[in-house]
Amino acid sequence: MQDPIAALIMRLAAPYRVFVVIAGAVLIHLSLGTYHTFGNMLPYMGSYMRNYTSADIELEQLIWIPTFQGCFPFAMVIGGFLSNRLGPRFATAIGCAMMSAGVFLSYWTIKHSFWAFLVTYGFFFGFGQGIAYVIAVATVINWAPDKVGLVTGIVAAGFGISSSIFAPIQTKMVNPWNYAPNQQGYFTQKELLDRVPGVFFTLSIVYAIMQTVGLLVICDPPSEAVTKRHEHGSDSLEDADDDEEGRGKAVPQEWSMTTSEMLKSSTFYVLFVALFCCSFYGNTYYNLYKTYGETFIDDDMFLAVAFSIGSVANACARIGWGWLTDKTSFQACELRTQPHSISGLF
Repeated sequence: MQDPIAALIMRLAAPYRVFVVIAGAVLIHLSLGTYHTFGNMLPYMGSYMRNYTSADIELEQLIWIPTFQGCFPFAMVIGGFLSNRLGPRFATAIGCAMMSAGVFLSYWTIKHSFWAFLVTYGFFFGFGQGIAYVIAVATVINWAPDKVGLVTGIVAAGFGISSSIFAPIQTKMVNPWNYAPNQQGYFTQKELLDRVPGVFFTLSIVYAIMQTVGLLVICDPPSEAVTKRHEHGSDSLEDADDDEEGRGKAVPQEWSMTTSEMLKSSTFYVLFVALFCCSFYGNTYYNLYKTYGETFIDDDMFLAVAFSIGSVANACARIGWGWLTDKTSFQACELRTQPHSISGLF
């Protein structure tokens, strides 16, 4: 059965089709990317739980939460399976619902138990995020297979720039007075602590609205459009309507690997290790920058804004990386960026 939204998108002028799908995917990724605001919320969450949930809770314990959120790569595998069985929109909706529900339920779990909070803001958030993340990206690729690097870079930029939007909002919601923590890194002001649970409630609703709007256009292109694209030798749905341009081209040969073939490939393991290493130092920065910064900087809002600026740079680099990958190759881009990443650690 043809997706009515996909048919409607195909009625748009060629350049606007991919734009519409990218807009929906970016909207979803803006909500998923709040994963990177954990470090901004860490002092607030730790302070609240230490004062109201359990006096034994330390900031160090809360690092288990992003560890559980890190289950999202495994959820990506499930996301691909669900997309094949249920379609991209419904499968993405499952992930989005799980992620937003995790944030919503954290309004209550943060008041009662560290372990319950770990499940809702850790596992639920991370698992739902992983399911929705991969399907949104794959859907955009299906609409623009000749611009994989650029379109995935734009969608990933939505994920990256999310924290530049939501980190200052979180700080303004919780600490509008710009209070500084004590020498141990905890906030003790009652008016600040009372605001912490409400952030999860409010933002979960915002996330759900963003995701609902984005889900409307998360769909694969109609099968006849894909067939027409192959017949005309075009790699893009933007060119699928141009009969004259496509007739003289050779039909592209599609190639893919099975799971067993992938696991036997040395390239797979090289990429796996590379991503693991990059994620390791990146997540260390995202999760601990504020806790560390507040040991010698007393301006809470300044730290949120500084992090936001870094997130904007991150988002711009994602788009630039994608564009360069289309123009050159993954290996060439990797050789250019890794020296900069390593030098940044020093």
